[in-house]
Amino acid sequence: MAFLTAVLAAPPIDASHSVDVAQASSRAGTHLARQPTGPAHTQALTRLDDRVAAVEAATATLVGHPLVDTTEAASRTLFRPDLVDADAAPVTSGLTVEKLPDRVLDARQQVASGDVAAAALVVEGVETDVLLVALDLVDQSAQNAAMTRLLVAADPQVAVLDAAVGATHAAAEVRDVVAAATSAVQARDAAAGITVAAQQIAVTGDEEAKAAVAKVQEQARSTDGYTNGSIPLKVLCAVAFAPSQHLRCDAAEALARLNAAYRADFGRDLKITGSYRTLEEQISTRAAKGTMAAVPGTSNHGWGLAIDLDQVSGYRSAQYVWLKANAMTYGWHHPTYMDEGGRGPHEPWHWEFGTSDDAGTGTSVPITVGVAAPTTPPVTSPAPPVVEQPSVAPAEPVPTPSATPTPTPSSSPTASAEPPVP
Repeated sequence: MAFLTAVLAAPPIDASHSVDVAQASSRAGTHLARQPTGPAHTQALTRLDDRVAAVEAATATLVGHPLVDTTEAASRTLFRPDLVDADAAPVTSGLTVEKLPDRVLDARQQVASGDVAAAALVVEGVETDVLLVALDLVDQSAQNAAMTRLLVAADPQVAVLDAAVGATHAAAEVRDVVAAATSAVQARDAAAGITVAAQQIAVTGDEEAKAAVAKVQEQARSTDGYTNGSIPLKVLCAVAFAPSQHLRCDAAEALARLNAAYRADFGRDLKITGSYRTLEEQISTRAAKGTMAAVPGTSNHGWGLAIDLDQVSGYRSAQYVWLKANAMTYGWHHPTYMDEGGRGPHEPWHWEFGTSDDAGTGTSVPITVGVAAPTTPPVTSPAPPVVEQPSVAPAEPVPTPSATPTPTPSSSPTASAEPPVP
């Protein structure tokens, strides 16, 4: 995503605020904390105070409750020199919403120290942290609802989700932390509402609607009891426009619908270069590509939930841009950690169905089915990537012996410490 690319490429100080620091530095010398003076220094601190206030408001939205007193008086008296580390890098590795309040407190204390240059670094870092948490929340919410939304396409929450996803990414591009947090929470709540709507259909819908829900449940569980890469082709479905390629049946059907929309805009079909991979094929791919390929038995290709496309122009291609904008509507997505600004591996050709990403670890796992969604969204942390399908038994008993395979080195996409590079 462009925001992450900018974060990685740009210097730690936001250019829009660098003039404040430069003016204050020129008037107050190199040690502003020791020699604060002049209106430029005061104005710079005031701007930083405003940015911290925005970060506090955004964090309160994400965690679901108010933080500490955010008045200027409290800000000036809560300063603790022992907690300030001006050289500390922004905390982005393993960042979670629960860590944000402490990061905000650090920023407030640094501003209270009066050192404009050091405070600007810390504030810039915590703004980035808030934006990354908001983006992770909105992307996971969209992924969690990607299959269920196909059952309730007319539900108003679907439109709310799509609008909120777009608004969150747009706000992140301009570093508007309050708008990003607000939109991310709206997306989370809409995704939960979509799941509840599907559950209600399973109970109160007509026979046709109930059958559709049961079919989704049955297809999502069709590979239960098999290990990664050991699924017989008879359990999978051929892709309609590329019959030599096989996927889990719901993934194949969704891909056919996605391809129809793609063909309407581009005049040609998507060209698939890879889909389901047996364990033997994963082993040979690993031997050929080394660590650029997944550890055998961990790839989502081995679950029939991933495809590779003929992608010659990478992130700059019209195909990639179109898919980023439209694939989620059909249950497919590009793993966020594979985006141009993500941690990698950087594979614009790789797309997945029915999985949820962990951008921090660079892994994606199949969404668990058959677990009821909460009727109210959580207020302290992003919804975990496990709730997707309504908890309804299939119309016909599924002839497989177990639920989604328990994560093991031979069957789980996350069993290895290495990111599962498909």
